[in-house]
Formats: sequence, C-alpha cells, structure tokens
Amino acid sequence: MVAEHPDLDVLVTMAGIMRAEDWTTSGFAEGAAEVVTTNLLGPIRLVDAFIDHLRTRPEATIMTVSSGLAFAPLKVTPTYNATKAAIHMLSESIRLQLDGTGVAVVELEPPSVATDLMPGQKDSPFAMPLDAFVREVVDLIQTQPDATEIQVENVKFLRYGEARGDYDQVVATLNRLDPHGH
Repeated sequence: MVAEHPDLDVLVTMAGIMRAEDWTTSGFAEGAAEVVTTNLLGPIRLVDAFIDHLRTRPEATIMTVSSGLAFAPLKVTPTYNATKAAIHMLSESIRLQLDGTGVAVVELEPPSVATDLMPGQKDSPFAMPLDAFVREVVDLIQTQPDATEIQVENVKFLRYGEARGDYDQVVATLNRLDPHGH
C-alpha cells in the first residue's frame, strides 16, 4: 500500500462486527472472541502496519472509530460495547504517545446509523440516515480541524450521559427502544 501510495497520510481504522449475545448461559466465548479480533485487534494491527510510514509524513492522522455504545451499553451487544470502549481508551492513550510526532489521533464516535451492522438497523426509525451522518461528519472534520473526537449531534445523548448525571436514564432509554436498541 505504501509503495503504491507514498503520500498516504490518513489511516481510518474502521472495523466492526456487532452481534447480539446471550451471556446468561455458556457458549458465547467463540463469537465474542471474533468480535474482539475484528473490532479491537483489527485497528491495533492496522496502526502497527502503518505507524512507521505515518511518522514520515509532515502531517498525518489516524482516525479510530468507536461508538456511542462505548459510553452507554446496549444490553444485547456486550462484547461490541466493550471493544468500542477499548477503542476509545486506545485512542486517548495513543494520542498521548504520538503527541509532538506530527501524527494526530481523531476518534469518530457514531450513534446508531442506518446500515446493515445489525439485522433491522438499516430500517430502524432510531438510526441516523447514513447520508445525514456522512454529511455531518465531513462538516465537523472541515469546521473543527483540531477536534480529537468527532461527535454528530445524535451521539451526544449516549456520550455525555455520565457527565450530565443522567447515565442510568440513558441506559434505560437505550435498552427499552427495541430488542436491538433501535
């Protein structure tokens, strides 16, 4: 990739599979391991593969992709929630390590977006339309070039529940929408 694109200066580590899981009885570990491998180890491996090259660029960016579910759990997706919380903390940590290197770390924190990530999500009335999400993200990137977290308005309900003091209400609301949190 670097040989074909030596000017590459942005890496987007978008990796995610989201599965409903039942942790009340055994049998979930294999599926959970697949989610961890994709959602957490995938971005770690991508950063590892590109960090040396990115450090040679005058200005480079690593964009990680967590989720609003990194900050408020959806009952049916415990491993997904955990991996996205780990991506948030990974982003915070590597941002500190890369400070002063010319490599910025920006975390995109999507809400539920109308995609095929989970069955029924694409048609959910609670999911943000994909086009609107993309437009708002691009606008935020353009208007807030120094932002460390890209948050569309729809994710702030989840992202700041604890800071607002209504975390329990956020979690309750999120988990009573429908069986998939939509």
